[in-house]
Amino acid sequence: MGILKKIGIAILVLILVFLVVAMILPGEYKVERSTVVNTEPEVVYSMVADLNMWLKWSPWVEMDPNTEYTFTGEAGKANSKWSWKGEVVGEGTLTHVELVPNKSISSTLEFTAPQEMTSKELWTFEKTGEGTKVTWVDEGELGYPVGRYFGLFLDGMLGTDFEKGLAKLKTLSEEKAAQLAKEANTAGEEDVKEEAPEAATE
Repeated sequence: MGILKKIGIAILVLILVFLVVAMILPGEYKVERSTVVNTEPEVVYSMVADLNMWLKWSPWVEMDPNTEYTFTGEAGKANSKWSWKGEVVGEGTLTHVELVPNKSISSTLEFTAPQEMTSKELWTFEKTGEGTKVTWVDEGELGYPVGRYFGLFLDGMLGTDFEKGLAKLKTLSEEKAAQLAKEANTAGEEDVKEEAPEAATE
């Protein structure tokens, strides 16, 4: 048997093995991460519902500072959309589909370049004794055969980004809550000062 024929057979066997293994790999993926934020649900919810706020905590914004962003629709409402185009992050859109105030947000994530991919995102905000448990989920289908191999690394890759984003979201939300509390205390002190002279003249 000629050397070229042997090489050809070896390549065919490798391709066959590649395809067969891909058939038994998962055809879907799910990445999920959570954190506890020391605020009321409405504070952290507002940071996710308003897509404009993602620029302050999204783990992907800092990857490519030259990315072009576009926001359409009413902030914090269904059908609001965030679109981007960049050399590093590619092209895509994130669209809010359903929002239950201070409870959950369902969205659709679509990438159009460098490759097409669509997934579903779900955010939940659960009040706990320590604050608010925030959970970020992304799930979708994996194309055959290459996508299924890619899926083996998704949790590690995407999960790390989720953790970075949630850490920033936690910090910003807690800072916002502290600022709101400070403003409320200041307003309360001013009300007391205004009432004091009135009481003295009575």
